[in-house]
Amino acid sequence: MTPAPAGARLRTGWSRPQVLRTSLFLGSVLLTVSVFLFTHGMITRLSHEVETTSRVLARFCAQASFPATRDPELQQIFSEVVASIDFPIIITDNDSLPRAWRETAVDPALVPSTSIDSLEQGQSISPVIRTRIELVRAQVARLDRVNTPILMTQPGTGTRLGAVHYGEPLVLRRLRWMPFLSVAGVALLLALGLWGLAGIRAAEKRTIWVGMARETAHQLGTPLSSMMGWVELLRSHGEAAGAGGTVAVPRAELEETLAEMERDIERLNKVAQRFSHVGSAPHLVLQDVTPVVREAVQYVRRRLPQGDGRVELRERYDEVPPINLNRELLEWALENLLSNAISALDKPQGVIEVTVSRRKETEAVEIAVTDNGRGMTPAEQRRAFDPGYTTKRRGWGLGLALVRRVVQDYHGGRLFIRHSAPGQGTTMVISFPT
Repeated sequence: MTPAPAGARLRTGWSRPQVLRTSLFLGSVLLTVSVFLFTHGMITRLSHEVETTSRVLARFCAQASFPATRDPELQQIFSEVVASIDFPIIITDNDSLPRAWRETAVDPALVPSTSIDSLEQGQSISPVIRTRIELVRAQVARLDRVNTPILMTQPGTGTRLGAVHYGEPLVLRRLRWMPFLSVAGVALLLALGLWGLAGIRAAEKRTIWVGMARETAHQLGTPLSSMMGWVELLRSHGEAAGAGGTVAVPRAELEETLAEMERDIERLNKVAQRFSHVGSAPHLVLQDVTPVVREAVQYVRRRLPQGDGRVELRERYDEVPPINLNRELLEWALENLLSNAISALDKPQGVIEVTVSRRKETEAVEIAVTDNGRGMTPAEQRRAFDPGYTTKRRGWGLGLALVRRVVQDYHGGRLFIRHSAPGQGTTMVISFPT
């Protein structure tokens, strides 16, 4: 059965970066929801415990208020319990006059009990004291909206003595805000992370676009320079013919010149096709990968640097099944790998080996480029595929990033460093599933 083209997966499915970004987003949402639910559950439990404690203390005050007025020992216990209360509580008599209170806007020491007795008996009291008592009575209504007041009764007879009005502790009110504050904190961290990621991506895009412009100039420069040379050669023959009469150009030389010009024109057309694929899903065709690799190697071999240092370019091709690929883009990726390998050579005898094989363990088709150059440290390997990262004095760090995009995003393959160490060379591998 013929495997589905990788391009179809690209057009109908998600690429690996998209899957990674989506996974991170969903994971962040799940983390936020989990933090909210966990915090909300804990706060609910703590709130229930605080509320229960408050109710118990209020009931204790309601039941102990009357006996405490008669028993000195109970008065001491009652005072200690009331002193530990950290929520608003007001004890009123049957006439709704406040007799004792704590954690309210009015300090009990500022309202003498004799003034309350005078108010109960209809006697005149200081306007300031009356205002303070009215403030406490107004707060009674607010507390009753929070919790139902607890009636105080006389033990044995059941005679009503008054009521205890209580509110919520300050810690309980603060705890109820904790789930929302925690979610807001997580959301803020996510927003800062997304903002930082957007800045990094914007910087990468600027680097990529500037690098792509330089890469375009570089790709077009070689065939254009060559064609200019051939044009100058033909012009020189024409000028010689105009100055001294008819000058016969050897047919072999003319055919060679035209053939080279055709190759340069073909190269320009290939460069144009490569850049036309940038940003769009390329058309993949099921074909043998070996001729594509061989053509890329031959192109690089013709342009190997000449000088004292000799570079040997070796090839080994095993029999492999056909794979879905785009010829122009894969050649471009291989030329970048070979160019990186050449620039990494630091020995008098440079060796680059290109192999095409089928891995037994995974049945994947692999293209390996091995050099005996300077190699990379572990830190350099981790950043080797980052756009804009380069160890060269002159370069934009787009070679391996471009190769990775071509291999992984467009062909559904994998690009990785199989081996690299300082002074021991590097092996880069392109792997295609079959």
